[in-house]
Amino acid sequence: MRLIPALALEPPHAYVAFVATHLEPLRAQAASVVGDEEDAEQLYPEVLTDVAARWRWLRWRGWLSRREVAEGYLRRAFLRRSRRWRERQVEPADGWAPVEIEVWTADRWTMHRPPPQERSSGATRLAEFVRPAPSDAGAFAEAAIAWWHAYEARRRRRLIAYVVLLCLLAALVARLTEVPA
Repeated sequence: MRLIPALALEPPHAYVAFVATHLEPLRAQAASVVGDEEDAEQLYPEVLTDVAARWRWLRWRGWLSRREVAEGYLRRAFLRRSRRWRERQVEPADGWAPVEIEVWTADRWTMHRPPPQERSSGATRLAEFVRPAPSDAGAFAEAAIAWWHAYEARRRRRLIAYVVLLCLLAALVARLTEVPA
């Protein structure tokens, strides 16, 4: 028996309906925060992922309180993510923007090794195959991508928890098997 049920691979219908209802206003709000619609795609998917990660809890709380808890969490997540986005966009006080410089050396190890490949999620790799036909399909695609990101984050947290538990058990066994001096 699992205490915390696993996140399903596909988003539930209620979450897809929630995204379809709130997607356009969320995009408009994100565009107003970041300046244009192209940059808004940096902000609103993160907010939808936050909601997806807590969807079961939000539905359960909404059922107990007989209120729409998910909308309130969506607003709070949007405010939190937009504040973080603004903080990342602030320029230094002296007016100079930070510049990233990559130095390549000519030693034999770095010459033959290609630069590391960027990591991506399964949702990002599959996004190019999603047809943006009707507006419902767009909402479903956004919901599915956010749900997949929440699934991946939960899987990573669970893996980290297992590794920490394994290390603690190994330390306990090592301590119990120590011979007193």
